[in-house]
Amino acid sequence: MSAGIPLLTPLARRLESVMFGAYERQYRLFAQAVLVVAIGLTAAWGLAALGVVPVSPAVTAALASAASVAVTAFVIVGLLQFLVLANVLEQTNEDVATKAAELEDAAEELEQTAEELETTVDSVEDAASTVDEAAEEVEETAEAVEETADEVEQTAEEVEQSADEVEETADEVEQSADEVEQSADEVEQSADEVEQSADTVEQTAAQTGDDDAAETVTEAKDKTTEAKDKTSEAKDKTTEVKDKASEAKDKTTEVKDKTTEVKDKTTEVKDKTSEVKTKTSDVKDKTSEAKQTAESATENVEAAKETASEVEETASEVEETTAEQRDRLTDTDETEE
Repeated sequence: MSAGIPLLTPLARRLESVMFGAYERQYRLFAQAVLVVAIGLTAAWGLAALGVVPVSPAVTAALASAASVAVTAFVIVGLLQFLVLANVLEQTNEDVATKAAELEDAAEELEQTAEELETTVDSVEDAASTVDEAAEEVEETAEAVEETADEVEQTAEEVEQSADEVEETADEVEQSADEVEQSADEVEQSADEVEQSADTVEQTAAQTGDDDAAETVTEAKDKTTEAKDKTSEAKDKTTEVKDKASEAKDKTTEVKDKTTEVKDKTTEVKDKTSEVKTKTSDVKDKTSEAKQTAESATENVEAAKETASEVEETASEVEETTAEQRDRLTDTDETEE
């Protein structure tokens, strides 16, 4: 009921608790009994008043009074039922209006959440596109690194092959130096023999007084000494060549070791590059799934926004209907007053 009837509203609530509470069955029997009694008394009074049933005027008057009381009681019970039903209807309308308002607020929140979710989905989709582009760049870089690793490995093999050739050449140079040193020893030994023979010839020339022969022998000894000096110098240079050849072999061995290390590292780089490519492929797959999920989420968000709009429209219609029913109840209460 409206707020303009302060005494009827508590009465209606008490009657409501009786009509729809623990005494509902008893109340229904009471209402049916009032109806039966009112019909019975009215029918008896009618029969007596029409003379169908011959009774005294006092009985007819008593039946008339009883019928009037019964009909009045029936009307009062009907009015009370109408009062209770009106109160229930108003409470229902108030509850519906409240729920409609709450539903409208929830729809607005849902629409706002859907918009925020749509913004988030757009951000996720943009981030997924960025990740996808970065993954492609990483994949291209990995392929370039792999190609470079292949080139480095090929260069390392060429360097190793060149190092083997240098080592072979150093062995040949060292062998040739040994041969030269051996020849120098032989030349030096021959020079000693020539010098010894020259000494013998020089003594013989001195004994015979042959000055030309002595001078020739002296010149030969000088040339032999010069040859020995050159031979000694050649031996020194041969030793130096052998030392350089040995140093070259050591450096070649070091280069080969470093080349092997480079090849090992290149293989490791290629393995890591292959792993990076595999992970990049996985990232691209996951990014594609994320983009598909984002697209599905966008569709769901649009559907949610449409549903929220429909709910909001329905709630507005319910509020308008409830307001109209309130106005009708108010008019009814004013009429009863």
